[in-house]
Amino acid sequence: MARAYDEVVAARRARVGPDAAARGEVLAQAYSIAMQVVELREKHSLTQAQLAAQCGVNQADICRIERGAMSPTARTLQRIADALDADVRLVARAT
Repeated sequence: MARAYDEVVAARRARVGPDAAARGEVLAQAYSIAMQVVELREKHSLTQAQLAAQCGVNQADICRIERGAMSPTARTLQRIADALDADVRLVARAT
């Protein structure tokens, strides 16, 4: 018998535990940073290798950051931002 989507989602949430939302938020933030780096890099018509050379970060690390597989340190993020003529800033969350 087919189950409703809500039933499937509820069962999955019960299996993954209460900290799943926190992990999901971390992934969402990593994805947001990744997309900002990609958009700015493409706006400047740079390849990953060119960006890496400009900011002194390995190209493989740029790739990992853009895939959301790696969260950059504050220093690395600042170096990337400088190379892309961008600012790193904290923005208050909407409540």
